[in-house]
Amino acid sequence: MTSPPSSDPAPHGTAMSAAAYGSSRAALWTGVSVLITDAVGRILLQRVSYRTTRLLPGGGVDTEEVPTRAAAREVLEELGVRLPISRTLAVDWVPSTTPGYAPATRFPGEIIYVFDGGTWDSEQIAAIHPRQGEIEGVDFVDPDDLPALMAPGNARRALAALLARDTDGAVVLEDGYPITPQPPPVS
Repeated sequence: MTSPPSSDPAPHGTAMSAAAYGSSRAALWTGVSVLITDAVGRILLQRVSYRTTRLLPGGGVDTEEVPTRAAAREVLEELGVRLPISRTLAVDWVPSTTPGYAPATRFPGEIIYVFDGGTWDSEQIAAIHPRQGEIEGVDFVDPDDLPALMAPGNARRALAALLARDTDGAVVLEDGYPITPQPPPVS
């Protein structure tokens, strides 16, 4: 483990200067997604104007915003629904080499938190009002259909989060692949 940064130069290599320490740290984007299901276990996916593949509700975490608040904000902005966010299902490290980012974004990689949005009843589903201009619509889809509808990493992440929810756990992912052991299914 690296020693805490100080303003003094590193004595004999035992500690790093604050500037060296800051320069050595990875700079990543932070994003959030929310897994919402209906009573029969289908997953809510959004059809968005800016992608050919579908997405879970969510988006980027703003500067100095905590991920749970970002997730609640995104659900309100995208679906028009206030939703308390408290349970984390997955944390995924997305590499900078992920395809689909315009070079101008200088995509540095991303940490994405997936939160549990719960199982919605017909009244909650009827309250959905997708954000015009960005969200073209929402559908509840069978989990088996996710790989055909989502980008590969997004589908892996959503399915891993669903499994974590079903087993009352949480999972750490790298590009949608679990790096922590999956607990056995609850019978």
